Amino acid sequence: MPLKELEDYDWFPPLLRKYQLQFIGIMVQKFGLYRKVAEMVNSTIKKTSIDTITDLCSGSGLPAIYVHQRLINSGFTTILTDKFPQPIQHITGVIYDAAPLDINDFIPRVDTYYTMYNAFHHFEVDKQKQIIQKVIDAKANLLIVEIVQPTILSFIQVTLASTLGVWLLNPLIRPFEWKRFVLTYIMPINVLTVLIDGYISILKSKSKSQYNAILMPLEPSKTIISVEQHFVFPAPIITINIQSNHA
Repeated sequence: MPLKELEDYDWFPPLLRKYQLQFIGIMVQKFGLYRKVAEMVNSTIKKTSIDTITDLCSGSGLPAIYVHQRLINSGFTTILTDKFPQPIQHITGVIYDAAPLDINDFIPRVDTYYTMYNAFHHFEVDKQKQIIQKVIDAKANLLIVEIVQPTILSFIQVTLASTLGVWLLNPLIRPFEWKRFVLTYIMPINVLTVLIDGYISILKSKSKSQYNAILMPLEPSKTIISVEQHFVFPAPIITINIQSNHA
């Protein structure tokens, strides 16, 4: 039976899923983990006529919003999608599609730039290959970003982030909710579920060399797949960049 994170189960309480996704999003925002990612997105889209970014498996949407707000071209539209859509505050140029999107139903388009932030590790290897192959066959573009790797350093970072980090960063999440306060500080169920899913994420994650081994055989002549590791304080990130000959 495949190892799954709690938030991937339909029975997992939507309230805890929301709090968990919001925490990951606020952590990415406050630590600027996607500074390099914003540079990569800008570098790619300025070479194309694309004016829409569709973020897959968006969760809270905060990572995609962070990147959107740092786009050089202010005329871009970012569409957030997820199997479990989350409500967000109004952000100019950002739309959260209220219709659930299962990645199995994802059909790439040439006229859209796709991103996937900290979600690729949720899928088994066969599904990861299918996602990439869909993008290749459609001659589309996709940028995948992962912030955890199968290392001792990741276990240390996740342990600190999922305990002290949750307690310190939760007051910064807006709007304030008493239920979040209770489930974080009085009955810390939110801390426990974030920690459990953090550990599962590491166990399901892959290194740069492992991603290369899985994905490089899929690369056709007219599509470039590059897997890179970037050292961004406080944690290194991995990017998988699929660029068609349209880019």
